Amino acid sequence: MQNKIKIAYLITAYHEYEHLKRLIAALNDKNVYFFIHIDKNSLMPTNLNEFENIKFIKRHKVWWGGWSHQKAILNLMTEALEGSYDYYALVSGSDYPIKNNNFLYSLLNDGGEFVSIKEGFPAEFKKGWITNFYFDLFYRRKPNKPIWIKVLLRLEKKISLYFPKKNFPFERVFFGPTWWVLTHSTVNYILDFLENNPKYERFFRNSFCSEEILIPTIIGNSGIKNLKGNLTYVDWRVAPGPAFISEEHREIFENSVVNNEYGDNCTFFARKFKNENSEILKYIDNYLRV
Repeated sequence: MQNKIKIAYLITAYHEYEHLKRLIAALNDKNVYFFIHIDKNSLMPTNLNEFENIKFIKRHKVWWGGWSHQKAILNLMTEALEGSYDYYALVSGSDYPIKNNNFLYSLLNDGGEFVSIKEGFPAEFKKGWITNFYFDLFYRRKPNKPIWIKVLLRLEKKISLYFPKKNFPFERVFFGPTWWVLTHSTVNYILDFLENNPKYERFFRNSFCSEEILIPTIIGNSGIKNLKGNLTYVDWRVAPGPAFISEEHREIFENSVVNNEYGDNCTFFARKFKNENSEILKYIDNYLRV
């Protein structure tokens, strides 16, 4: 019987609190602890009092695609690092495990960093995510945008056109999914690196979706080895993605090999789920996680 290693789950959430409770209950064990950031734009959950191994960290407002989400992730990392866990798993409140927890313990006991990164820009338009200027002030996907948001969007374009960011604080850029499971030494390295290189935060503070670039770029330029691939399945076949997990994903999950967006086949989590995804969740609990 393998020893269960200590895991800190770092969770960013802002709604669907019944599903968040279900997620925590599924992952809960005597060797794990949950650090949770709740978007200050949202109400706090009131249904998690039964869990004693939860810490809600100081909240701030999070805006989709902005630095604020990356900052919430870094704050979670900093808070959890004090506990000196073996692994730190970054997930959203909309995730859910699709395999038994022992599958995860087996992966982690073999060591390695569970993150997917690729060098360069995955598409030309994504280069603009770091060369262009972005405000972190509003919900970019909001329909029927009020006039002040439209004005800011136009201002962004003007700033990006006349003052593009050219002085990259890194030699090579790497992209990867937001979600990862990293060792204590790697999380410690990332936070130390950012503390000693404040130009990184200054550069990324006005970038877009920095959580898909900042940490991948630090790891990619660090020489950290034994990268084993991301553990989270996401369905990007819809626009705008990702798709919500539904009954149609049963066939995918029944396959013994579930590839994530980077082609890695060591999938443990899937996203995104809603509170009302009860049938597919019951199927996962009764047939996949037993």
